Amino acid sequence: MVSWVATKVKNSEGVRLLINEVAKAVGVSPKELIEYYEWKANLKKIKTKKISKKDALEFLKSQEGKRKISEGEAVRIYYEAEEEIKRWREIERKLKKLGLE
Repeated sequence: MVSWVATKVKNSEGVRLLINEVAKAVGVSPKELIEYYEWKANLKKIKTKKISKKDALEFLKSQEGKRKISEGEAVRIYYEAEEEIKRWREIERKLKKLGLE
């Protein structure tokens, strides 16, 4: 049991060091690198789910009155998301350049 725990700690330390080194090579923080991979995993999930235009419109209609958001707030959220996606794409580009993506 002790050797298993030691191996687990050793492996997690190795993973931490690997993440730190890759993040350093890409020029981001380890937290940002982990967030990038979480985004990438979520993006794959979204791409595998197909939704028809009709279903999308039905969902939007079902949400009317439940969520109120001003046009200005919607625009702000849109631009924040756009900036975040640009950041993830830049990390992706750097990882590809290093042969890690």
